[in-house]
Amino acid sequence: MSLKVLKYPAPELKKKTVPVGKIAEETFQLVEDMIRTMFEEDGVGLAANQIGREARLFVMNTAPSEDEPQPVAFINPVLLDQEGEVVDEEGCLSFPELYLQIARPQKVRVYAKSLYNEGFVLDLAGILARAAMHEMDHLDGTLFIERAAQAEKEKVDKYLEELKRKGDAGEIE
Repeated sequence: MSLKVLKYPAPELKKKTVPVGKIAEETFQLVEDMIRTMFEEDGVGLAANQIGREARLFVMNTAPSEDEPQPVAFINPVLLDQEGEVVDEEGCLSFPELYLQIARPQKVRVYAKSLYNEGFVLDLAGILARAAMHEMDHLDGTLFIERAAQAEKEKVDKYLEELKRKGDAGEIE
């Protein structure tokens, strides 16, 4: 089943997620629905709070430029290490049509649990490191517009002003 991706200013986007305890049948269904939604929305990743859930998990396509996608669920992810810094364009399914230059680590090492409650470590670089950090920010209630460089603030302000004009805007805490 496809899920509705919450758009800013939905308050759930600013809430910190809660660690997943027991991985149950509902977790499998949630992950399956999130993966389907991520692909339908043309995203590289999707965090649970973007679809209104409190669970500390995200899904990500670890082969975004390949013909055969490789979705992975990251349950209770933890950043173990990061290296370098790259400024590049970034978008977000919760902010349609907004793309900003954001500084992110060039490489990251992430630990998470799988759907089968097995711990795994992934070393990610480039767009995958960027996507993992973006989704982990979501899980902490941090929006990518809060990471925008000062030079991008005018673009963010215009975007938010347009939302307000349409009657959709809220405030960033």
